Amino acid sequence: MTWAAASLLALALAWLLACWAVLQHPRTDQPSRSDALFVLGPPDRTRMAEAQRLMDAGVAPVLVIAVPGAGDLGDGSGRVHYPRAQQVCAAEPAYEVICFRPDPSTTQGEALRLRELSEQRGWDHVSALTYRQHVGRSRLILERCYAGELDVLSFDYPQVPRGLLREFAYQSGGFAKAWLTPGCDQQLPWRPKSRS
Repeated sequence: MTWAAASLLALALAWLLACWAVLQHPRTDQPSRSDALFVLGPPDRTRMAEAQRLMDAGVAPVLVIAVPGAGDLGDGSGRVHYPRAQQVCAAEPAYEVICFRPDPSTTQGEALRLRELSEQRGWDHVSALTYRQHVGRSRLILERCYAGELDVLSFDYPQVPRGLLREFAYQSGGFAKAWLTPGCDQQLPWRPKSRS
């Protein structure tokens, strides 16, 4: 084995170990009473079931759901269907529900909306819900925009949707983007938010 190949193998192993530590074993918080439960990411069935379980347990009086619009997920179909989220957004449960389209349709767009809502409503303690591999990056981005107490809660999918290695690569790219855009409002030049 050449020195270059050994170096590449060592780098790949270091990356896998770092991903395993950061993405598979993130620092998560225990649910506690907060001003709002903020659901990150597409409101799929698994995520919405966990959000409803937490709301039924009394975690918060307000449920906030990020619902990407048609075409936001880039699948080319122009259709985005989240029937469980649509049911929750249209229902009148015992708690307030706020559904919004993130702008841009990223974790940063969700963080920008969290900042707006917390300033408007005086929230000083928010719980955010996302899946395990997204916890570390979510915490980094949300804390840039939200100055209050933040609990990041996680759930696990029965199977990681993209597969574990693809998820490691995706989240690594997301961390790189987050480091290139260090502020709350800073955007990549080719992916600005649509409104001013």
